[in-house]
Amino acid sequence: MAKIDMFELEPDMVLASALRDRNGRFLLGKGVKLTLKHLKIIKMWGVVEADIEGISEKDVEARKTAHMDPAILEVADRLTRKRFIHADLEHQAIRRLFHICVLRKAKEITDGADPARAEELCDHLAHSDHNLVTENPGTKIDPGELIRNKIKLPSLPIIFNQINEAISDPRSSATHVANIINKDSSLSARLLKIVNSAFYGFPSRIDTISRAVAIIGTKQLSILALGTSAISVFKDIPSDFIDMRSFWKHSVACGIIARIISSYRNNTMTERFFLAGLLHDIGRLIIFKYLPLQAKEALLRANRTNSLLYKTEEDVTEFDHALIGSMLVKEWKLPAILQDAIRYHHPCSERQIPLEPAVVHLSDIITNALGIGTSGEQFVPPLNTKAWDEIGMSTGILAATVREAEPHIAQTVHIFFPDE
Repeated sequence: MAKIDMFELEPDMVLASALRDRNGRFLLGKGVKLTLKHLKIIKMWGVVEADIEGISEKDVEARKTAHMDPAILEVADRLTRKRFIHADLEHQAIRRLFHICVLRKAKEITDGADPARAEELCDHLAHSDHNLVTENPGTKIDPGELIRNKIKLPSLPIIFNQINEAISDPRSSATHVANIINKDSSLSARLLKIVNSAFYGFPSRIDTISRAVAIIGTKQLSILALGTSAISVFKDIPSDFIDMRSFWKHSVACGIIARIISSYRNNTMTERFFLAGLLHDIGRLIIFKYLPLQAKEALLRANRTNSLLYKTEEDVTEFDHALIGSMLVKEWKLPAILQDAIRYHHPCSERQIPLEPAVVHLSDIITNALGIGTSGEQFVPPLNTKAWDEIGMSTGILAATVREAEPHIAQTVHIFFPDE
């Protein structure tokens, strides 16, 4: 008996145990032979995997790799294993994610992608000279002092504050909110592209912001407006540190994956999870911009010692990007729940972890594992078991999430960066 991912189920397979939906509701009994009708209904029910009789885990892996060149699989395994050196492959979720990434890497190599992981950034940093240095890398920095006196935190565009004030005003209507958004033609265009994309998958086209507000809701649309506004705030990060398109690709991917995972939990405010994922590494941009010498030292040290970047950030400055990011969104007067999701997306303790940080934590791990864009991290962060337990899903969610996320990521990145 083995668990089979939903999209690998075939007619005539026999259920080895009762099939239930994500809420535990009984769907099909043990011993049922699956039909094409069953498979269509299973997909509609949101089932991510099923126990199948007469198939072992080895059989499952053999089915997935039967058409692949063993030499390419070996290379893919080696490259993927290097990215997972800080992750616990004994944990069932990490083990499942590792296998997903090996198959994905093998396909990339088969399709002609360069199997080697580029390290030009760190090589460039090693020989570059920055004129923007503001602190001695050996000087320990108080993050509160940094926020209060050393830097001027970027402000959100005025229009977002206007949207926020309108939503908070009980006398304000959906039409009023729509009129505010319509004042910014570029913001309106981006939001309409998002609501008409696979991100939502509405069957008919939404042509106006008024209709988008009516269908999605004012709070949900304001969250999307914030996400698009945040991207426009950071425009002058030194290219020595980060390719901003790659940074936002990583961030968008993390947000979309967080949104999908939250939907499997039947959460109705999935945009909130998207925003938390989108902004989870935003503190790193503050470090890149205002502490370039420390940022350079952290990047080089992480590369030289094969360490996790957020750990070397702590070694160099005694704080990491998650703390700075949470301070930024607090300065923007965003909800405490969003501050916590950013602050604790690298949970280091075994205490109970709330759902929002847990989902962003897992989403960041998946995004790093898949190598979708980068915020500077070269390895897959370790999974906190308390976070995994808080999410409370089976490992089947991983393959289902990756499969669902990939087309959404490409389309959403293109919305944010239409000219690239």
